Amino acid sequence: MPSKKLRLIHTSDTHLGDVTGHPESADALISVVDAVAHNGGDMLLLVGDVFDNERVSDEVLEWFVEQIGRLQTPAVVLPGNHDLIHETSVYHREAFKNAPDNLFIFRGTEGEVLSFPGMGIDLWGRAMPMHTPEFRPLEGMPPPVADNWLVALAHGHFHYEEDRDQRSSPIYPQEVADAGCHYLALGHWDRHVDVSQGNVTAVYSGCPLGPIGSPGAGEVTLVDLDPQAGVSYRQVTIN
Repeated sequence: MPSKKLRLIHTSDTHLGDVTGHPESADALISVVDAVAHNGGDMLLLVGDVFDNERVSDEVLEWFVEQIGRLQTPAVVLPGNHDLIHETSVYHREAFKNAPDNLFIFRGTEGEVLSFPGMGIDLWGRAMPMHTPEFRPLEGMPPPVADNWLVALAHGHFHYEEDRDQRSSPIYPQEVADAGCHYLALGHWDRHVDVSQGNVTAVYSGCPLGPIGSPGAGEVTLVDLDPQAGVSYRQVTIN
């Protein structure tokens, strides 16, 4: 059983750099960063689509890196379908070469583990190279290491039993149930949804702007990892 008590702040889909569709995204990110200290968070998880596209300006990237530098905690980014990890990825640009040392980015497209031994937590994620039905966000997840929390990050579409369409980056209920992680932090949907299966707590944080069409209703998911009480979460308002 893990030995350390931790609190994570989980968000996704800020779509920075999209002035038409997500004009409040910069304000939302400021609120997210503020929410980490305000809620006693030990780590920030940004689960995909941090940036809206690959054409965002260097200024947007530098501003993001600057905001992350305000945190006293690690911030972990998983690339999503709008900010894919491939040759022309935003994450290869200059701003990230001078990033603060509290910023961690998943770059392994087959899945990789980021370990924080002092905190008693391992994070696993598969960076998305292409948003296709063939890409499986949970494929290759390892089992937890003794005494450490295993938190997985995945950006994709949860496939309900009744879904008929084949969507890109699918996540199937049985895959969630079989995942070895203690918490599965999901991104891709703009609303908050619990898709837990079996013993695995799996949650879409929702977009911190609030769902499209109701700006200002921003929330993040606050996740408590407690060796005694297990895993619990709640939505907290941020602006």
